[in-house]
Amino acid sequence: MESLTDHQRAILQEYQVSVDKTTEAACVYADNILKKSRNYSQNIASSIRTLQANNWDVEVRRLCKLLDEAHHVLTHSALSLLSKTRTKTQSHPHPLHRCWATQAQHQQECQTSAFSCGYSCGLSVCFTTTARLLYRPSISAPRRDARSEADRFLRDFESTYGTTHPVFFSEGGYTQALRAARKEFKYMLVVLCSEEHDDNARFCKDVLTDMDLLDFLHHHQVIVWGGNVRYTEAYQVSSTLQATTYPFLAIIALQQTNGTSKMAVLDRIEGPVPASSVIRRFEAVIARAGPLLDRLRMELLQRANERRLRQQQDQAYRDSLAADQRKQELLEEKKKAALKAKQARQELARKRRQYIQYLCQRELKQPNPAAAADADADAKITKISFRLSNGDRVIHQFRGDDTLVSLYEYIEVYSHMDIMGHGNESISPPEDYIHQYRFTMHSTFPRMVYLPDPSKKISDEKGLWPSATLIVDTNENNQEQQEEEEDSDQEA
Repeated sequence: MESLTDHQRAILQEYQVSVDKTTEAACVYADNILKKSRNYSQNIASSIRTLQANNWDVEVRRLCKLLDEAHHVLTHSALSLLSKTRTKTQSHPHPLHRCWATQAQHQQECQTSAFSCGYSCGLSVCFTTTARLLYRPSISAPRRDARSEADRFLRDFESTYGTTHPVFFSEGGYTQALRAARKEFKYMLVVLCSEEHDDNARFCKDVLTDMDLLDFLHHHQVIVWGGNVRYTEAYQVSSTLQATTYPFLAIIALQQTNGTSKMAVLDRIEGPVPASSVIRRFEAVIARAGPLLDRLRMELLQRANERRLRQQQDQAYRDSLAADQRKQELLEEKKKAALKAKQARQELARKRRQYIQYLCQRELKQPNPAAAADADADAKITKISFRLSNGDRVIHQFRGDDTLVSLYEYIEVYSHMDIMGHGNESISPPEDYIHQYRFTMHSTFPRMVYLPDPSKKISDEKGLWPSATLIVDTNENNQEQQEEEEDSDQEA
């Protein structure tokens, strides 16, 4: 440095200042690249949160991977740029003879390298992210459930290609169809369409409406699930099955691996193929997986028959038990009714005896009609001769103002006078009791029946005045009732 002239020292100092400024600018540019990297990371992270809110797990994993790659590229580029800048600066500490050319060339290389690296990385990230976001259904629209999307796909298909098509699964989405195929040990055919492919319309119009294919699917009871990849669920299914070419068909059935049963994709058909090829591929799958499914179906059918037999046996047992219980209930009801009727008959017999005792006591307390006639010359007396059903003849005098009921009362107490008429205890008539006479009276000739009417007096009946003969007839039903009451009295 001491051997240099002042002019050379000034040039060297100016070169060193210029190199320092260039290095500082390169560092600032690298920091800007790192900041942009963080901004890109934040944007992609925001997209990931949006996808997670809409249950797009497949795209979340892809964007996470994309985020890591983009961040690594940007960070590595910025650090490489910074390292190269410092290396080039330190490699020429005293380039006095090349100061002007080296300064211009170095500054241009740093700026071009930084600009190219940042532009290419940023453009790559933006393009990739934009393509991922545009090549899928819109997540800003309201989400539809699986059944709604299945109905929408069916309506769109029929409005475009007609009603001749496979019986698409409409009881739910892809998961429900997969579960139904597993439960019933059936084959499942997944049909994915994409309107962006030129072969889609011809495939739907010619292949999916082919009668041979439809008969084949119906004969083998294949569960067919279809979807358009522009819809949410179908797009997720295409990502799960890794579909790359449309139209896309996947044949799925239950498989056993190491004692574990699971649904597996047995064949994949991508691109336009004729219906005969689909049938041939499906027959090859059936040849491989058919024995297992047939065995599982037979086991399922056997279990169903055993379960149905057990249910029938259980139902027969429950019916028999219910019939026995009903018979027992009817028997108990009959016993209760018989006991209640017996108690009612016993109560009626008790009240009847009490009433007859009351009549006996009253008859003994009444004065003799003949003595009353001697005391009262105006008293009217009639003599009635009763001929009982057992052949006995009874003669009794009644006053003229006695009612026809007194005739029945006398005959009622006649046979019980010796048994019930000598008690010392005063007896009152029973409550809530209407006495029923078990006999009737009628005259001999002309035949005239006299009923126990309390409103008619004996003196008003010409056939009973001043004397008469009455025949007492016992009713047969009343005789049976009397026998039942006597049996009840004995049991009591």
